[in-house]
Amino acid sequence: MSDGDGALDGALEQLAALGTDRDREQIAALRDRLAAARLRVLVAGEAKRGKSTLINALLGRAVLPAGVTPLTAVATTVRYGDDPRVEVRFGDGHEEKQPLSALPELVTERGNPGNRRRVASVTVHLDAPLLAGGVELVDTPGTGSVYEWDTAAAREALQTMDAAVFVLAADPPVSAAERDLYATVTGLSVTTFTVLNKADHLDAAGLAEATEFTRRVLAAAAGGHDGQGGRDPGRVYALSARAALNGGDPGFDEFTADFTAYLASRRMSDLRSAAVMRAERIARSLLDEVALTRRAAELAVGDAADQVDRFGERLTEVVVRGRDAVAVVNAESGRLLTALNEAAEASGPRLGGEVAGRLDEVLETELRDASPAEIERRGRERLAALTLAAAEAWREQRRQVIEDGLARTDVRLTADLQAALDVLRDSAAELLGLDLAVPAPAGRLAEDRRFFFTTAEDIGQTELLAGAIRRSLPGEAGRRRAREHLRRETPGLVESQIGRARGDLQYRLSEAARSLARSVQQRYADATDRMQSALAAAAGLRHVSQATAEEKERELSERAAVLHHVLAQLAEAGNAGDQPVAGR
Repeated sequence: MSDGDGALDGALEQLAALGTDRDREQIAALRDRLAAARLRVLVAGEAKRGKSTLINALLGRAVLPAGVTPLTAVATTVRYGDDPRVEVRFGDGHEEKQPLSALPELVTERGNPGNRRRVASVTVHLDAPLLAGGVELVDTPGTGSVYEWDTAAAREALQTMDAAVFVLAADPPVSAAERDLYATVTGLSVTTFTVLNKADHLDAAGLAEATEFTRRVLAAAAGGHDGQGGRDPGRVYALSARAALNGGDPGFDEFTADFTAYLASRRMSDLRSAAVMRAERIARSLLDEVALTRRAAELAVGDAADQVDRFGERLTEVVVRGRDAVAVVNAESGRLLTALNEAAEASGPRLGGEVAGRLDEVLETELRDASPAEIERRGRERLAALTLAAAEAWREQRRQVIEDGLARTDVRLTADLQAALDVLRDSAAELLGLDLAVPAPAGRLAEDRRFFFTTAEDIGQTELLAGAIRRSLPGEAGRRRAREHLRRETPGLVESQIGRARGDLQYRLSEAARSLARSVQQRYADATDRMQSALAAAAGLRHVSQATAEEKERELSERAAVLHHVLAQLAEAGNAGDQPVAGR
C-alpha cells in the first residue's frame, strides 16, 4: 500500500467513526469501490442523446435497451462479470438475479411503465474487455426528471461518480439545460470526456460548426461568461455511436482509444482523487458543526448570546424558506394543472374540426367511389390514425409546456437555496466570526425534468376500430350514410383521446410535483440539519455545570483536531501521484 493509499484509508476510517449513519453509508461505498479498484464512470446527458447506444458501442454488443422508448426511473450500472446476468434490487429491499434478456422489462417505460415493478437499481454483469480493466459504467435515463428518474437516485448517481462521459447531440445543438448539467457534472467528477453524438446527422461543415459551438458553450459553463475565458473543456469527440455499433465510426475509434488509454493510466489516481473529494466534503461539513457548536457555546451570555440568537433566527429563516419552497412547487403545479385543463377544453373542439377536415379530404378523394363497407372500414382506420396523431401532437406540446414550467421552478429554487446558504455563510462570519464551509448544493434540485408516457396507440386503435361493420345501404345512399356516420363520430373520438392525454399528463404532473417537493425538503435538510444540531447542542450547554461544559469543550476540541487531521490526511492522499485531470 502506498503512502497515499494509507493516508486515505486512515482518513476514511476516522471519518466513518465521526459521521452520521448517512455519512457512514457514503464512506462504506467509497471504501468498497477503492477495494475493488473499480472506477465509476457516469454516462450523463439529456434524453435521446444516445447514451445507451454509446455504452453498447463501448461494450461491443447491444446489451442495454436503446431507441425511441425513454427509460424509466432506473439507472443501470454495468460492471465486469464472468457470468452474464442482471441483478435487480427492488424497493422493498429484496434482490433477484435475472438473464440479460429481462432488461427491457425492468428499465424501459414500455416494459415497466411508471416503474410499477418498483425497481430500485439494476446492475448488469458482463464479460467485456473494457469492464475487465476495472471500470463500471452507469447509464442514466436522462440526467438532466422529477418524475420518472427519482431525484434521490439522481443525487446518488451524481454524488457517487468518479469520472463522467457527457453525451450531447450534434443535432439538436447544446441547450441551456445541458450547459447547466455540464457545469454540475464537471464540478463533481474528476475527469470528464465530452461526446458529440449523432455526428452523421450533419455534413462536414455543419459538424465542424456544431463542434466549435459546443466547445464555446461548455467553456462558458465551466467558468466563463460569454464563451471566452472559461475553462477549456478539452476535446469534443464528434462521433456516431450507432454507426460504431453497426460497423464502425472513425470518431468513435478515436474516443475509444483515448478513453481506454485514460483508464489504463489514470484509473486508480482518479478513483483516489474522487474519493478524496467526497470525503473532504463530509469532513468540512462535520467541522462546520463542531466550530458552530463551540462558538455558540462560547458566546452564551450577554450581547454575545444575542449574536448567537440572531444567527439562529437566520438559520430558522432558511428552514422556513424550505417550507415556502415546497409551497412554490405546489403553486406551480396548480398553475400548470389549470393551464392543462383549459388547453384540453379549448383544444378538443378545435382539433376535432381539423381532423374532420382531413377526413373529408380522404372521403372525397381516395374513398369517393369505394363501397359503403369499404368506406366504413378504411375510413375508420384513417380516422383512428388522424385522431391519434392529433392527440399525440397535442400531448407533446403540453408536455413541453409542463417541463418548461418545472424547469423554471427547478432553477429558481436552486438559486434560492444557494442564496440562502450564502446568507448563512456571511452571517456566521459577521455574527460569530466563523468561516464556515457550508457546502453548496450539488447541481439542480432535480437532475432530470422529463416526463415519460405510455403510448395510447394500442388502446386507442382497439377502441376506435372496435365493433362490427354495420349493414349498409347499397349504392350512393349507402356511401353517403357511411360518410355521415364517420363525420358524426369524429368530434367525440378526438375529444376522448384528448381526455386520455390530459388524464395521463395530470397524473405525471402530480407525481412530478410530489417528487420535486421531496427533493426540496431533502436539500434544505442537508444544508441546515448539522447547523441546527450544533445550535441545539450549544443551547444545552447553557444549563449544565461548569465541569460538564468544560468536558464537552474538550470533546469538541478533540473532535475538531481529529477532523483537521483527517483533512490533512486527505490532502496528502490527494497529492500522492499525478494531479487529477479536469475537463479532459
